[in-house]
Amino acid sequence: MPKKFKIKWLFVACVLQFALIGAMFVVAYAPIAFGVEVKVIAKGYDPRDLLSGDFVRLDYRVKSPPNFRLEDFQKGVFVCLKEVESNLFSFEEVLPKPLKNRLCIKTTPPLYYRDFIPLVEIERYFVPQKEARAIQDLLANPNNQAIVTLKIFQEKARIVDLQVDLLKNYH
Repeated sequence: MPKKFKIKWLFVACVLQFALIGAMFVVAYAPIAFGVEVKVIAKGYDPRDLLSGDFVRLDYRVKSPPNFRLEDFQKGVFVCLKEVESNLFSFEEVLPKPLKNRLCIKTTPPLYYRDFIPLVEIERYFVPQKEARAIQDLLANPNNQAIVTLKIFQEKARIVDLQVDLLKNYH
C-alpha cells in the first residue's frame, strides 16, 4: 500500500472518531438545549451502595397499567405527563406508543413485570458527594419531596435541577 493512502486512512479514522464522539455529545445534550422545561414530583431514596457513586436516586411512582404485558412494550415504554398545577406535572399514562400533542418520556421496558415502571434516564441525579448526602438526608424525611426540573425533547428527558420541598398533595 502506498504511504499516502495509509496517511489518508489514518486521517479519516481520526476524524471519524471525533465526529462520533461529537454526535454522542449532541444526542445526550439535545434535550437540555432544545427541550421543554417541566417540573415533576419524586420521592428520593438512598441505595447505600458504596460502589455506585454520588447521586440521589429518585422514585417517580409511575405505576404499571393493570393490563401491562411486556410483549406490548418491546419498542419502548412511553410515560405521558399531565399538568396538575402551573408548570408542575405528574405522570398519568403508560403507553406502548407516544400520543401526538402529548408530552411523553420514553424509557426502556422492564425485563419482568413490576408494579412500578423505572424511568431509566432520569432516576439518578449526580451531584458532589457532600451535596448528595445532604439531599438524601432531606429526602429520607417522609414529609419531604423532590421537585425535579426536567427538559424533554423528542421523548428524551434530562434532569436540570432538583429541589427539596415539603410534601403536598397535588392530585
